[in-house]
Amino acid sequence: MNAATGVYFKREDYAGFWRRLLIDVIDVFVVAVICLALNIVLGAAAPPGQNARIIFASWTVVVFCYFVILKRFPIGTVGYRVGGVRIVNLEGRPPSWLSLVVRLGFGFLGPLNVLIDLLWLSGDIHRQALRDKLANTYVVKRQAQPAGSGRVVFRNYDILGFNFMFREIEIRAVADPGV
Repeated sequence: MNAATGVYFKREDYAGFWRRLLIDVIDVFVVAVICLALNIVLGAAAPPGQNARIIFASWTVVVFCYFVILKRFPIGTVGYRVGGVRIVNLEGRPPSWLSLVVRLGFGFLGPLNVLIDLLWLSGDIHRQALRDKLANTYVVKRQAQPAGSGRVVFRNYDILGFNFMFREIEIRAVADPGV
């Protein structure tokens, strides 16, 4: 693949709304449990006056490691393992670190954005949530193989009064050989 082409998958190979919701709930729960455990351990061990900074720093490390580093490697997060999915870029390879950081950053915009994000994928041809469109990623079933390749195009979207331009893969209709 070059910068002007990418891959797409069969629609059923993309993770749908309910699978993505399950994955998000599991991953948020796992991170919350880890952070709670860190609160207990570090809260008791941290020097007086340093608790908040140390706990915040540890949460940041946990969130980054879980939602960026684990997703970059084949092991994936607990939610990705249970959901049987992996994340890939538009070329079908593991996404860049920057893409995963951008995806993570989208989650910090608030719960309403995450809900809109998940609802968006229901009507998208590649079942990309907004965070995936922004980061140029797909969430596909673990064993999914690309169904084809296409030209990278830029499409404009108006979302909640804002204009966005996202890179997408153009899927050309295949002519019926029987015609």
